[in-house]
Amino acid sequence: MTSSSDNRLGELLYKYDVFAPRYTSYPTVPAWTGEVSSQDYREALLKCSSQDPFSLYFHLPFCENLCHFCGCTQVITKDHERSKSYTEVLKAELKKVRSLLPKKLGSVTQIHFGGGTPNFFHPMEISTLLQLVRNLFDVESDAELAIEIHPKTSLTSFNQMLASQGFNRISLGIQDLDPKVQSLINRNQNFEITKLCMDELRSNGLSHFNLDLVYGLPGQNEQGWEKTLAQVLQLSPNRLAVYSYAHVPWVRPVQRKFLDSDLPSPQLKVHFFEMAYKTFLDAGFSLIGMDHFARGDDELTLALKTEGIHRNFMGYSTRSDAHQIGFGMSAISYVNGGYFQNQKELKKYTEMINRDELATFRGHILKNDDFLRKDVITHMMCQGSINYDAFNEKWGKHFHDVFPEAISQLNSFEKDGLVSIDNHGFRVVGEGFLFLRNIATLFDAYLENIRKGATNPTFSRTI
Repeated sequence: MTSSSDNRLGELLYKYDVFAPRYTSYPTVPAWTGEVSSQDYREALLKCSSQDPFSLYFHLPFCENLCHFCGCTQVITKDHERSKSYTEVLKAELKKVRSLLPKKLGSVTQIHFGGGTPNFFHPMEISTLLQLVRNLFDVESDAELAIEIHPKTSLTSFNQMLASQGFNRISLGIQDLDPKVQSLINRNQNFEITKLCMDELRSNGLSHFNLDLVYGLPGQNEQGWEKTLAQVLQLSPNRLAVYSYAHVPWVRPVQRKFLDSDLPSPQLKVHFFEMAYKTFLDAGFSLIGMDHFARGDDELTLALKTEGIHRNFMGYSTRSDAHQIGFGMSAISYVNGGYFQNQKELKKYTEMINRDELATFRGHILKNDDFLRKDVITHMMCQGSINYDAFNEKWGKHFHDVFPEAISQLNSFEKDGLVSIDNHGFRVVGEGFLFLRNIATLFDAYLENIRKGATNPTFSRTI
């Protein structure tokens, strides 16, 4: 029998299921412009000081097969020789960026390899890249070294390399373990394959695992999703991410490989997230942000209690805010108040790096109002609260003068029991953390114009 609390949560999820940014950056990517150039990026790098910390991201784009739901920037090929030449280009970009930074430099606190499928690369190619990073930068002894891998294609030699090179966080895409769903999205990866890979990684001393799930995929049903959730818990992950599938075939034509009728209804999709939310909380996980979960003993959960959580393009992290430098095609950097994205086409990216240039093709230089709003949105996404006095002191402006309309709109969230407001500020309460993206939109100065200028939805749905 369904309880009234169950009904309430379902109604709230359905009510607030709208198109909105994920706010891994502010302003969000649709507000960026091609007027930001490689010269702008060069100047931002030259401004770095010798004490500044850094976070490095490497985009490794190659995949053997294209998953039909995928929204990542990838290159589909079975020719593993292509990773060799790409590694050389990454090394050239590393050297170019390092030449523009101070001779004495702050430490690297985080390194992340994403894709694509990073384990497409030969183990020695990853080792060589890391060795160059360690030669050029001061990598902290306890730096987070994270990598995304596909369990089905990760070979024993690659798994052993991860341990020998000091990787300490492994992210595995699961999406859904139902065979029907896997067939529709062209990702044949069953529970046994995933467990075998994780067991091998654990036998090599690796112990921290992030698992990614996606709800709203074609072919999903309640019984299959319930089984996937149970199997995921059997794998004993440290962290979980539960993402909403973004169906945008006008942007990703591969999503036309299945029929719209294969997709679950909006109501059922909302129910899938509700199932995941309750299942993981009942299993002892804490909700981090709006769609991440962490075990009670995980550093993210502990950081949540001390306001030590940060957010960047790699998601939620306990590492301090740092310059984020991206390497590879489509990679994004955030340096000295500017966003800079590399060319998204492999050929153009490669040509620019081989000419000893930076490969920037668009970005955004933040203005004072951008910094102010970025601060509010980031604090909301990480801590779920805003203190008016702290804001007034930091920015020399009164919160009520800057955001009168947003404060008025917060009343709707308060009536739904999602935020608590008093004279000192407001904070998200209870289930309100599921709707952080919705609350953050109240402080986005670009969102209305982005929506007006779009012929199709620009962002994914919040649920």
